[in-house]
Amino acid sequence: MDNENNENEIFSSSSSDDDESTLDLDINVLRQLASNRLNRHCVNTWRLTRGLYNEIYLLQFDDGPDCIARLSRQLTHPEEKFASEVATMKYVAQNTSIKVPEVYDWDGTVHNPLKIPYILMERLPGQHLYRVWDELTIEEKKCVLSQIIDTLLELWTKCQFEEIGCLYMDSVSTVTAFSLVVLYKAHN
Repeated sequence: MDNENNENEIFSSSSSDDDESTLDLDINVLRQLASNRLNRHCVNTWRLTRGLYNEIYLLQFDDGPDCIARLSRQLTHPEEKFASEVATMKYVAQNTSIKVPEVYDWDGTVHNPLKIPYILMERLPGQHLYRVWDELTIEEKKCVLSQIIDTLLELWTKCQFEEIGCLYMDSVSTVTAFSLVVLYKAHN
């Protein structure tokens, strides 16, 4: 399926979870926030999907690439969890060759114009594997599995830590420095 048809399918598909409550979201406020934070004019917004914890929106601009808005469905979502997720994405991008969406802006609190914790990030090209898996040949499936193995191996070799914990960015540094908050330390 080509990219244009795939996008049309995404935008025209109806969600099977329409009976679930959605966020109390003012789309115009989301567009204005994205426009201000990214210094571009947001012209279109679509909800792509909704899960237990997040709703995902595609934002299109009059100039420049699309953006993904991930909005927390839990307004009591801990700010530290968002901070750690952003730090982890940036750490993986900085320390591996794995393509990770660039985080443009985020706020893990409800003290923002949306009144919802959010992350604005780069939209990466591609398709959901679960949508195309059954149509792939055995050779294509082997290639996909090989790519997954390579990604996991790179994470394993380049992102090892002595302790179990959460990554956070150093807020006082002018360069991106990370600290690990230890949750568990292995005893040898």
